[in-house]
Amino acid sequence: MITIRETQKRKYDIKSDDTILKSISLISSTITNKFGIIAGFVEGMSKLLGKEFDDWFVEYITTYIDSGYDSKILLDRIDELKKHCDDYLEKVDINFNNYINREKVSKNSIFFDAEELENLIKASSYLKLYFAISQDIEMRPPLNTHKEIYNILIEKISGCEIVFKLFKLVSSKTYRYNISDKAMWDYIKLIHCKTTDMHVNLIFNFLMNNILVTCQTESNPIPYFSSVIDQSIKWILRGVYKETIIYSDTISTEDIHTISGKDNLLSYCYNDTIGKLLIDAGNYLEEVGIEDITKFNETIGKLKEPSLIAHYITYPILSKVFNIPYRYFRPIAVEHSYLLNILTLHYMPDELKEQMETVMKLMLHYNIEKPIVKTTYKVKDTDTYFKTFKKFLTFKSKVFPYDVFSDFIGKIARNTYVEFTTGNEIANFPLTKLESDMIRFYNNYFSNELDDVFSEMKKTMEKNL
Repeated sequence: MITIRETQKRKYDIKSDDTILKSISLISSTITNKFGIIAGFVEGMSKLLGKEFDDWFVEYITTYIDSGYDSKILLDRIDELKKHCDDYLEKVDINFNNYINREKVSKNSIFFDAEELENLIKASSYLKLYFAISQDIEMRPPLNTHKEIYNILIEKISGCEIVFKLFKLVSSKTYRYNISDKAMWDYIKLIHCKTTDMHVNLIFNFLMNNILVTCQTESNPIPYFSSVIDQSIKWILRGVYKETIIYSDTISTEDIHTISGKDNLLSYCYNDTIGKLLIDAGNYLEEVGIEDITKFNETIGKLKEPSLIAHYITYPILSKVFNIPYRYFRPIAVEHSYLLNILTLHYMPDELKEQMETVMKLMLHYNIEKPIVKTTYKVKDTDTYFKTFKKFLTFKSKVFPYDVFSDFIGKIARNTYVEFTTGNEIANFPLTKLESDMIRFYNNYFSNELDDVFSEMKKTMEKNL
């Protein structure tokens, strides 16, 4: 019996009876969050097909491992992989005609017949069995080989009208939203330099590369695809509705409609980078301890106040890492401020986490009160302040930065914080420890002592953008 059991977050053991064939560590991707569907499919095949499949699967993995992950092994066994999946689906005996409601079919409908639905499920099944291996950090093949294998596995749908219908499904839904809110899509085109066609292609690629493999074997895939498309479009619109990243003083309509000025081009670049960071942030919620993602999304969607930790810690860090002026972060939507906290927490080097333990914990909290405008708070840990002070930017005066740090820490301290994971409010705010952490951080930050750390963070983060 083949089993795939989770041992830690993003870590699984693939077993044959009681023998571990491979302990895998999943790459970061949308598929990773739904790997249970892939694991369940492989276990279902083992249960239904029995020894013949088990023997093949064991040989498939062990031969690939023993070869030093020679991707030729995967290519040579594609026909065998497909055959086992076909045998499994034949035994499951799905009546695909039951998925069709002909009463709802009209001239304008994008209609998938029973054979097309069957081919979609088959392509999804092939991908599931292959992705059980290809999602492991060690076993995944090179990108060019992965593309070759992927294209062979989906040829039942790519070499006919099915893939065109899927693209049409994405296109029709996107343009339907375009008609209902044309002004907003025009705004997206103007500010983000992305036409509706570009968004159609992005959503379609997401559907093919990340969603097709996660279809439930015994469910109609079309309603699932439709819901994903709707959510993708709403995510695009929601972000634009709630944020105004571009400043009026850096964008002028004259420049936009004629020749882009330097500020315009910089604005486009900065916003494109920030947008990619926000997309990347969603991959690390479980990694930092947020397991109930639905509840997390509901919570941040209702928040009225932006993260103070983001304004005084996260944005300065990301500003240094990507050389983006701080002012481009300030107007980010409330919920996005918390997503960037999650992203920064994930990529923060261990040495910095140890120095800022209290701040790291606060990144998993949200503040619920309106930030105070002015504070009379003064830093009390003057011993740490003077011991760690080097210079403030290019100045050696110790008075001005003391007042600045006091203002920052005072505003963070005068609020109420609730933990995302438990919903519990902080009863005794750790002000003394927060002071110590932030003083050390700011003194190192403004004296450029952290530049090497930020440079390494950039290298790591750019790999996933």
